[in-house]
Amino acid sequence: MIPAGNHGYVALVHPPEDGSEWGVTFPDVPGCVTGGTTFEDAVAAAREALSGHLAALRADRDPLPEARSMVQFLENRTRDEGTGLPQLIFPRHIPAERVRVNITINKAMLRQADETAEARGLTRSALIESALAAVIDP
Repeated sequence: MIPAGNHGYVALVHPPEDGSEWGVTFPDVPGCVTGGTTFEDAVAAAREALSGHLAALRADRDPLPEARSMVQFLENRTRDEGTGLPQLIFPRHIPAERVRVNITINKAMLRQADETAEARGLTRSALIESALAAVIDP
């Protein structure tokens, strides 16, 4: 295993089925899922989802999952990990230090954000960070 943060994470990109979009899961990062209308969109969304998920873990002071290399993954892949196309995804570098902020936001939008975060296995903070990362240049 490779220490978290020093390597990319293997993502499985799942082709559309029955009118769905491309889906992405991370076998080494439970709860981190995303997707896109095209393969390329799904891979781009995967980087943002992974970046936000890892940022949320750091913010919560939770340990980061260890990342298997692509070779380790392919040598030890299990049926439970699915049949998607393996891709190595590197998270966007986001400084580890977090600050607590107080914001004012539309109540209905906040409720929708919380529902979306829960559905994606993220915290509210991780969802907000991933949304900000998507519109701010690195």
